[in-house]
Amino acid sequence: MSRNWVSASLFSSFALVTAILVSGCETAKSPGGDSGSKTASGGADPTSSSGSGLKPSAEFDEGDLTSYPLMTEVDGIPVPRVDTAGPDVNVGGPVEVDKYNPAAKGNPTKPVVGGSINVRFSNEPKTLNPIVETSAVQQVIHTYIHDGLADQDPETFEYKPAIAKSWTIEDSIRLAPDYPGYELTLVIDDEPAENDSEVSVKLDDDQQIIAPAVKVTKADGSPAGRSWVGLYPTDGGLTLHVWTDENGSLDLSAVPEGDYKARTGFELYGKVSETDEGYTLATETAGHPLALLLNEKGESELTLSKDDVQEVHRGSIFTFYLRDDVTWSDGTPYTSADVEFAYATINSRYVDAESLRTYYADVVLCDAIDETTVRMQYREQYFLAFEFAAAIALYGGPLHFFEDLYKEMGKELTLEPLTEEQEAQSNKVSVTGKAFGKFFNTDDRYNLAPMGVGPYVVGDWDRGVSLELDRRDDYWRDNRAGYLDQIRVKFIVDGSTAMQALRGGQVDFINRLDLSPEKFFEELKGPPEWIKKNYVKARWYYPNYSYAGWNMLRPMFQDRRTRLALSMLFDSDEYLQKVKYGAGILISGNQYVLGPGYDHDVQPVGYDLDAARDLLADAGWLDTDGDSWLDKGGDKFSFELLMPQGSSAGRSFAELFQKRLKDVGIEVNVLELEWASFIERITAKDFDVCRLGWAMNLEGDPYQIWHSSGAGPDKRGSNHVSYADPLVDEMIAKIRVTLDEQERHAIMHAMHRKLDHDQPYMFMFTTQDLGVYHQKYRGVKFYALRPGYDLREWYIPESLQN
Repeated sequence: MSRNWVSASLFSSFALVTAILVSGCETAKSPGGDSGSKTASGGADPTSSSGSGLKPSAEFDEGDLTSYPLMTEVDGIPVPRVDTAGPDVNVGGPVEVDKYNPAAKGNPTKPVVGGSINVRFSNEPKTLNPIVETSAVQQVIHTYIHDGLADQDPETFEYKPAIAKSWTIEDSIRLAPDYPGYELTLVIDDEPAENDSEVSVKLDDDQQIIAPAVKVTKADGSPAGRSWVGLYPTDGGLTLHVWTDENGSLDLSAVPEGDYKARTGFELYGKVSETDEGYTLATETAGHPLALLLNEKGESELTLSKDDVQEVHRGSIFTFYLRDDVTWSDGTPYTSADVEFAYATINSRYVDAESLRTYYADVVLCDAIDETTVRMQYREQYFLAFEFAAAIALYGGPLHFFEDLYKEMGKELTLEPLTEEQEAQSNKVSVTGKAFGKFFNTDDRYNLAPMGVGPYVVGDWDRGVSLELDRRDDYWRDNRAGYLDQIRVKFIVDGSTAMQALRGGQVDFINRLDLSPEKFFEELKGPPEWIKKNYVKARWYYPNYSYAGWNMLRPMFQDRRTRLALSMLFDSDEYLQKVKYGAGILISGNQYVLGPGYDHDVQPVGYDLDAARDLLADAGWLDTDGDSWLDKGGDKFSFELLMPQGSSAGRSFAELFQKRLKDVGIEVNVLELEWASFIERITAKDFDVCRLGWAMNLEGDPYQIWHSSGAGPDKRGSNHVSYADPLVDEMIAKIRVTLDEQERHAIMHAMHRKLDHDQPYMFMFTTQDLGVYHQKYRGVKFYALRPGYDLREWYIPESLQN
C-alpha cells in the first residue's frame, strides 16, 4: 500500500472547524452558530445602506442562485480590478518526493526506522485535549497521537481505511405518515393532527419559549420514540429536521422563533434508487427496520411509489466496521464504545467543545451495533458529512481510561443521560452531565498526556521548552507507523532565537507558523553557506487567506460603499510584493483560490484613490469643517485597527493602511494585543476593524463564517464582522445539501460574487507556506492540504543516523 495518505487528524480535523482563525497567520479557531436567518442588533441589516446599489442588477434571476452577477460599478462609479493570472500550481495528483533537497537527487535510499526530529513551534498549547484545546499547534501534535476512522489521501483526496477497515454509506428515506405497517401520527396539544399542521414557536417577554406540546404516536396510540419530524418555516426559511425522544415527545426549546408546518413519517434507510414510478430501497447493513423487513419478506429491495415518500436524504447514514486489532497506547482494544464516547463528550453542553458541537450537532445518531460496528446518521444530506463522521473518533478519549478513574473514586461512568439527582441516587456519573464535563475540561491526567491509538505517545513535556512524542513499537498499521523514533516539539517564541537554534543544529524543521517571509527571503537569501551545507528551503501553497474585517455592528461600516472604498484605498498587490516578497496570490473571495469553489472570474478589487474618494462622498463622508478629516453627521471618520502582537508583516500592514487612509482624511488608530486578549475582543465583537486570516479546507462549508445566525453582538462565533444577508443564507443552505460537485461549485461561485458585491472583508491574499528543514530527512513531501506535511513519512537514511 502507498505511504502517501495522511491521517484524518491532519486534514479532516481541521475541516471540522471548517476555518481556523490565523493572524497573518497565527492560529486559533471559532464555531459558527445556531440556525435561522437574523440580522444584527436593532433590526438593521449590516450589509444594507441607503443608495448603495445593494440590490443586484436585472441580470439576477431569483429562481437561479447561480445567476448572481459580477459587480462592475456602484452608483456609476467603476470598480477597479487587478488582473491576476495566478500561479501554475496543480492541486491533486502525485506530489514529488524530496523535491527541494539536492542531497537526495541521484542518491536513492530506503526508509528505515530510527533517529529523531526537532520541530520549532512559536506557540505552546495549554493542554493536549483535542476537544477543549483548539489551537493549530495542538492539532498538528495530536495527529501523531491519534487516528480517525478513515484517512484522506492528500494527493488524490480520497478516503482510505484507518480505524475502520470499511464502511457503508446509505440514504435516508422518510415515508408518508400513512404508509402501511409504519403509520405515524402527529399529536399537538394532545390532539391528533394531520401532516402540515401549523406549529408556532414564540418567545415571551422573559425570552422563554412558548410552544405547543408535540408528540408522535404509532398506529396503536403508543409513543413513537426517536421518530423524525420535519419543521418547515412558513416564510420559506431553513427546514429543521428533529427527532422525538424515547417517549415520543418533541423538544422545541432549541427551535428558533417562528411559524412552521410540521410533518412526520417513518424513516427507513438503505441504498435508494429512483425509478419512473418512484423508488427502490435496498440495504447492505443489518440491525435496522428495512433490513428486518426485507429479511422477513425474503426480498432484496423495497419498492415505493412517489406518494409513499416525503423526503430522500442521500449519503446521510454511515456504518463503520472497525478493525479488531486497533489498540490504545496502553494496549487496550479500541471498540465502538469509544466512538460513542467521543460523540457523547463532544455533544455535552458542559464540555468546552463549542467549536466541534457546531458540526456534530447535526449527527443525530451514533450507536454501537456491536464491538466493531458503529452507525452514525446526519440530520440531512450534507456534502461534508462523511468527512466529519470519519473524523469523530479522532477527538474521543479512551472510555476505559475515564471509567477506571471513576472506579478509583467509587463511582461508575455511564453513557446514559442522567440528571444530577439520578446521578446521586445511582452513584453513577453521566458523560453528558455537569460533573463529568468539569472533570473532562480540567483534569490534567488526560489533558496533559492524552492517550491515543496513533503511532506516537506523549513523553516528557517540559513546559515552555519542549514536548516529546515517542514512537510506539506496537502500533497496529505498519504502513503508517512512522520511522522517526521521536518527534520533539521545541517551543521558541522569538524568531531570531529560533533562527539561531536552527543554525546551531538544535532545530531541524521550521515551517510557516514560525518563519516570516523576511527571514526566509532576506536572512536566508542566497542561500548562505550554512544553509547550503545542511538545510533545504521549501515553498508550497496550502489553503489560507488574509483579510481585514469590518465590524458591521459599527454604524460607519454598515454602508457597503464605505467598505468598498476602504478596500480600494489599500494596495494589496504592493503589500504582497514588498512585504510578502511576492510569495502569494491576490484573492477576491472566501473559498481557497486553488480549490474548485473559487470563482476566478472575480478579480481582486484594485487600488484607486479617486474612485475611493468618490464612493466615500457618495456615502456621505465629507470634510465639512475643513479640518482635513472626513466626517458624517458630525462624527469624524476615525476607527481602531485591532491586531495581534508579534508580527512584523502585520505592523507593516498597519503602517501602510494607516498612511493610505490618512491621505483621504480617515484616522486609523492601531492597537496590538497579545493573542488571548485579542481573541477575546474578536469573539466579543468589541472592535472596529481587525486584521486576520483563515486557514481552511480545499473546499469549505461557508456556514461557520458567513451565516446570519452568527451575526449580532451576543454571538461569539466566527462571524465576528456580523455579516447577515438572506440571499447568502439561502446559498449556504443550498451548498450544504448539494452533493453534485458541479452544481455545488456553481453556487459557491455565485456566493463569491455576492460577497465581492457586499465587501464584508477586504479580501487580500493567499500566502505560500515557507519552510526550512535539515537535508538528512528523506521521504519529504509538501501537500496542498493542511498542515502541508506528514512527519510519519519522513525518515533518516541509516548512513546519516548518528
